[in-house]
Amino acid sequence: MLKSIAVRDADRLVTVLTPQLGKLPATVRGARKVNSRLGGHLDLFNRVDLTLALGHRIDVVTGAESIESFGALKSDLDRTAIALYVMELTDAMLPEAAPHSRSYNLVLQALRWLNGTGPAVAVPRYVELRLLEDSGYLPELQNCLVCGKSLEPGHHRFAPALGGVTDDICLVPAGQVLPLSVDALKVLRHFAREGFETGVHVTIDGHLAMELENILEASLHNVLERQVSSASFIEHLRRLKQRVAGL
Repeated sequence: MLKSIAVRDADRLVTVLTPQLGKLPATVRGARKVNSRLGGHLDLFNRVDLTLALGHRIDVVTGAESIESFGALKSDLDRTAIALYVMELTDAMLPEAAPHSRSYNLVLQALRWLNGTGPAVAVPRYVELRLLEDSGYLPELQNCLVCGKSLEPGHHRFAPALGGVTDDICLVPAGQVLPLSVDALKVLRHFAREGFETGVHVTIDGHLAMELENILEASLHNVLERQVSSASFIEHLRRLKQRVAGL
C-alpha cells in the first residue's frame, strides 16, 4: 500500500503497487467507518491480497486480507520515516498501470529490512539508486559523460543534469556540478552492483551519508523536478536528534 487519502464522508482512495500490473489507484468505500471490514487491512505499508471490481473510471476494492503488516517498523519513528519516504518516492517515480516487478520487489525488501534490526542508514540511498535504474535513469558511474574516458581515481565529479560522473578536467556544458569523493563513488557502484541485503549492509559515516544524500537527491530532482516531501520530515527528525544530543 503506497498511499491512502480520505475522500467523501467515509471512503478512501488508495494507491497500491502490484507485482504484475504495476501501480494502481482504487476506491475503498466505507473504509473509514468503525465497522468497516476492509479498513483494518488497508494500513499504509501493508502487503495485502486485494479483490478489485472494475469501475467506470477507477477500480473498487471489494475484498482485502493483510498478508504482512510490518508491526516492528511501524513502532519505530525513524524507520517509519524512511518507509514513508520509500513509499512516496516509489509513487512519484513509477507511472500507473505499467509493470515494474523489480520496483515491487525492491519496496518489499526495503519494508522487510526496516521491519528487522539491520542497519537502516543505507536503505533510502540504495532504494533511490535502484528506482532510478528501474525508471531508466541509472547514473553513469564508470566513464566520463563529457569525454567518454574511464575515470581516474580521485579525479571526478557528479553532474545531475548530464546523468552521472564527469572527469574533473572536462567542462560541463550546463547544470550544477557536485563534488564526488572516491568513497561515495565506490558506494554508488556497490549499490548498482549488489542485491538488496548485500547492498544495504555497508558502513556509511555521517559525512559520506550526507554526500550520498545530496548526490542522489540532485539526481531525483533532475528527474522529478521537485523534492519528495517526506525527505523534509527525515531531515526534521535528524535535526531534532542533534538538538536533543546537544542538551
